[in-house]
Amino acid sequence: MRFSLAGVQLKFSAVRETEGGLTIPAEGVGGSWILKLPSSIYAGVPENEYVMMELARHLGMDVPETALIPIDQVQGLPNEMNANGMSTISTHAFIIKRFDRNANGEGIHIEDFAQVFGVYPESKYKYASYRNIAEVLWAETGEKGIVEFIKRIIVNALIGNGDMHLKNWSLIYTDKTKAALAPAYDFVSTIPYIPNDKMALTFVDSKAFASLTYEQLKRFAAKTQLPQALILDVAQKTVTAFKQLWNSIDSFPLDKEIIKVINQHLATLPLLKE
Repeated sequence: MRFSLAGVQLKFSAVRETEGGLTIPAEGVGGSWILKLPSSIYAGVPENEYVMMELARHLGMDVPETALIPIDQVQGLPNEMNANGMSTISTHAFIIKRFDRNANGEGIHIEDFAQVFGVYPESKYKYASYRNIAEVLWAETGEKGIVEFIKRIIVNALIGNGDMHLKNWSLIYTDKTKAALAPAYDFVSTIPYIPNDKMALTFVDSKAFASLTYEQLKRFAAKTQLPQALILDVAQKTVTAFKQLWNSIDSFPLDKEIIKVINQHLATLPLLKE
């Protein structure tokens, strides 16, 4: 894997200033990728994102090709990488295949929901809710987009991902005219790093993960004028499939402490008890 962004080494000084890793366009086997280096503070973030994206893939969601690669297979890293301690916090980087490029390498138009709603990036947690996103998806993508949306809402609540803000939902225009919900990205369980984290945006009238109940889903359907039967059916099937898949979580490369935190979180969710 080699960086495709000219002068990228100059950007590594930013690693010392951030709690997260560094996200960089890269070229490697199979085309264009986005490379995510480990956090200098939080352990296991690349593995966390890889596993959460794989769970989504196993649950039938639209997920690009992803992989974990050893950091020593990333060409061009400066020597200070080891001094930062990243290689001791995580020995791998996370890569995800770019879905905004076609087979010829040409760009495909993507519009995240901060752009859709005319919200500046620094306000990606404000000025819109999941209801607003759902209403746009229903109008632009119909049932297919809404089914995928509900699956993502449910799974990210179950894993405790408090970072599904406006910029982590996008529309994609593969034929340059008709919008579709872009493939999933940035699925990370944030609760191991941010205890008591909440949903990034309001769902009906709350951001609490535990507020996501079947009654709340009924209210969501009423407010968005979406088919209640569809919403509940997708939610129930997703919860059932997730519980079955989570029983095999030990077969995924996820830190035991992260699994422990997520298990504690799952025990608080009414969705798994109803």
